[in-house]
Amino acid sequence: MRPYRQIFVLAAILATTSIASAQESSDYDPSPFLTSLIGLRAAAVTCEPFVANSPASRTESVVEFFASINQTLPSLVDTETQASLNRFIGSQAASLCRDKLDASFNAYGVQLQNYNSSKPEEWPAAPEISRAPWCSSENCLEF
Repeated sequence: MRPYRQIFVLAAILATTSIASAQESSDYDPSPFLTSLIGLRAAAVTCEPFVANSPASRTESVVEFFASINQTLPSLVDTETQASLNRFIGSQAASLCRDKLDASFNAYGVQLQNYNSSKPEEWPAAPEISRAPWCSSENCLEF
């Protein structure tokens, strides 16, 4: 099964489990939030070798969040994407990963606001994830 398909299957399972819990306590649907977390973590571990400021370490709190809701994340490394990125020169791979990480962080940011304002009180706090510049130059030429 392709890695991103695995991600969406996992998100569907987690969302179904969380939705059942949510319906017991509120009308909040956590699936977009959980999907954004999984997507962010997948981008981070996939792009770890290609950018600076360790996105995998910065998103370790995603793993901890899922552990707090009794869910285990599988390895989310997209080896197919990594193999493709290895064919590029370093700055191109870094630039593509920077864009992928930025998009994932933006999607998480939107869902984070909704989660924080809508989640039931007994649900865990959202993971704090620090965003950093992944490249020091606009075109990631340092790679």
